[in-house]
Amino acid sequence: MSWCDKVASRPTVGFTFEKNFRPSAELLSSLIPVLDKLAGQVVDKFTLTKQETFAIEFITDSGFRYTADPARVAVEFQHRLKVRNISGAAPEAQLISRQEPYTKLLQDVGQRAIEAAELLVSPERPLKRMGVVSSTMVDEPDVPPGILRGIAYLNRPWGRDVPHYTFQVVASLQETDEWRDQCVHVISKAETDEGLINLMFDYQRIFKAPKDRRSVRAALMGLQAAALNYFEDLAQGDMFDASDDISAS
Repeated sequence: MSWCDKVASRPTVGFTFEKNFRPSAELLSSLIPVLDKLAGQVVDKFTLTKQETFAIEFITDSGFRYTADPARVAVEFQHRLKVRNISGAAPEAQLISRQEPYTKLLQDVGQRAIEAAELLVSPERPLKRMGVVSSTMVDEPDVPPGILRGIAYLNRPWGRDVPHYTFQVVASLQETDEWRDQCVHVISKAETDEGLINLMFDYQRIFKAPKDRRSVRAALMGLQAAALNYFEDLAQGDMFDASDDISAS
C-alpha cells in the first residue's frame, strides 16, 4: 500500500504536446467519444465548466475534471458535493464522488487521460511530456516521516519553527537515451488552511524525441510505476538521513 492511499491523496495525469492551436469547439469535437459515455437519459453526467477561445474544461459527476488546451490534456480527480433538499429542513451537502485509495483512483484517472490523449495526439500534435501528480492536504502528524525530515531540513536556516512556508524544488532524476525524468516538489503551509500542509509532487517524463499516439499507453504505464516508487522514496526520506542527523522533532 502506498502512503498516498493512507492520506487520501488525489491523482492527476497529464500529457503535453507540441503546441498546436485549434478553436475550443474543435477540441470539444475531438473529445466527443469521451462525452458520449457521459450521456444520461435525462441529465448528462458532466458539466462544461469552461470554454475559452483555445481551451475547454469539464467535470464529471463522479469527480474527474478534464482540461485541454493547445499544448496539453489532463485529467484530475477531485471530490464533488451535491446539495440535496430535505423535507422540512435545511438542504444538506452530500458527497457524490467515490472515496477510494490513491492507487485505485490513479488507474482510473490514467485510463481516462490515455483515452483523451489518444484522441488528441496527431502528426501536428505529437507527445512531448507526461506527468503523474499526487496532491495531499494533511495535518503535520499525518505527514510521512521522510517528508517531515525534508521540511525540517528546508526550515533549518532559521533555527526555529517556521509557521507558514512554500517551498518548490524541481529535481532531475533518472535519464535514458529516450527520455529524462524530473519531479516538481511543492510543499506549503498557508496561514489560511487551518494548519494543514499541502504536498504536491509532479513526476514528469520528458521525451527526447516526440512520440505518436501508439506510444501513449505503454509510456504511461512505465511512468506510473516510476512515480509511485519515487513517492515512496520521498515518504521514507532516506535522501535526508545523511544531512547532519536532521530530525522532524
